Amino acid sequence: MALGSNPAHPLQVILGSPTIKAYVACPKEFEVIGIVRCALEYGLLATNEAGQYLRVNGSQVEPLSQRAVEKAIEAARLHGRGCSYASERPTEQKKAPTVILRKRRHALPA
Repeated sequence: MALGSNPAHPLQVILGSPTIKAYVACPKEFEVIGIVRCALEYGLLATNEAGQYLRVNGSQVEPLSQRAVEKAIEAARLHGRGCSYASERPTEQKKAPTVILRKRRHALPA
């Protein structure tokens, strides 16, 4: 049974390279694309040459459910957990505040 196929513990994904700095080692045959979390277990989210998603934690490599990972990636992009979300997010043009200068009133001596 692939990790992530249990609906009680859905996968969570954080995409992008800035998040990977906490992990220092991954076998060279895998392409690292982020961090994956299932319940209390964390690891690197990686793909192999066949395109299968894997959780890599040190020398331990576990296959992940393809459907669960794709669902978690979509959720990460929608909720802003990763670089890919930031690059795909539309840039909002903020309107500059309106500044009104008023003349000072002076009281004239009677």
